[in-house]
Amino acid sequence: MKKGVLWRIVLIALTVVIAVVFFLPNTPLFQGMPGWWKKTMPNKGIVMGLDLQGGLHLVFEVEGEKAVEIATERIASSLSGVLEKKKIHASVKKDGMFVVVTPSNMDAKSIDIRKAIEEAYPILTLADAKDALKYKISEKEKQRIKDTATDQVLEVIRNRIDQFGVAEPTIHRQAENEIVVQLPGVKDPKRAVEIIGKTAQLAFKIVDDESPLAAEMPPSIMPEEETQLLDKFKNRIPEGDEILFQRVVNKETGVVTKKPVLLKKETLLTGDLLTEARVSIDERFSEPYVSIKFSSAGAKIFEDITAQNVKKRLAIILDNNVYSAPVIQERISGGDAQITGSFAMEEAKDLAIVLRAGALPAPVKTLQNVTVGPSLGRDSIEAGKMAGIAGTILVVIFMIFYYRLSGVI
Repeated sequence: MKKGVLWRIVLIALTVVIAVVFFLPNTPLFQGMPGWWKKTMPNKGIVMGLDLQGGLHLVFEVEGEKAVEIATERIASSLSGVLEKKKIHASVKKDGMFVVVTPSNMDAKSIDIRKAIEEAYPILTLADAKDALKYKISEKEKQRIKDTATDQVLEVIRNRIDQFGVAEPTIHRQAENEIVVQLPGVKDPKRAVEIIGKTAQLAFKIVDDESPLAAEMPPSIMPEEETQLLDKFKNRIPEGDEILFQRVVNKETGVVTKKPVLLKKETLLTGDLLTEARVSIDERFSEPYVSIKFSSAGAKIFEDITAQNVKKRLAIILDNNVYSAPVIQERISGGDAQITGSFAMEEAKDLAIVLRAGALPAPVKTLQNVTVGPSLGRDSIEAGKMAGIAGTILVVIFMIFYYRLSGVI
């Protein structure tokens, strides 16, 4: 045999062996290979995309106006402290997209107040100064807030999907405020949508049990009665208070009811300072709960809150739903807390995922939710296999016909 032919055979054999080694992880044979093989040889198969194995195609719209509204609320909350430090007496509240500042003496104080506000928040523009000073966020700043919110939502969604465990997801921004998510091979689309789309705004607020209205609250109502109860009490809710609801599940009957809770509107602590969220099991009742831990800054705030509100109830709220409202018995240091709420294990795991990944800076609206079946993918794969086999046979026949024995080699 000629030397050139021998080298050609060796090269072809080596190419075939390498191809088999890299293709093996895609076959059932790979599971029967010894451990040393799996550790040293390529062990990652070809990950099929959404078009081949099916999955979930989602398009979300980031509600940018809501992000601006949240920013307005934060400014209104902090502006009172700014004015107090400058010894300026004025009431500050949020009214829609406006921050409304009403000084005790409009004529005498308006110039000083305007100067103080504009120095502290140059992003605000004065919209009206007749009966009160009405400020709104400038158009340029609004656009920046919306763009930033969309970028942040993109990162939070990516973090949640990474923790959810989807192989080779596709996540990208589309248009000004849309995000496209493709999740190949997802087995539980409903759960995936809930995890991705949950806003997960965690807040801690004091329950206003001292208000006479709190004593008039019914112990429980049916979920469909929420609107009726809010309409009944809307003109009697004290300024600075709000009514939210706690979901209660009867363990024996499974019936879901809502418990109205009168709260102080002021948010004392948020989930922005969380460093850890994990599922634990209650030793007494064998029920799952979510254990959370704050950063050093969050732990200090939490300690101050508990020290200043002993014997009061502290509500733990997620997306405007009260999960629990335990009585503060003493100062709590260390920055540890628990979120309970009659969770199923899967619900607790999902809550821990969204808390670890962080809250969405603005709510998202689902524009498209399409579950793609794998049948089209299987047809495409089978068609590709047949085309490959047919093509190989035709090439071999041509090589034999044209080159005779040399073509076979």
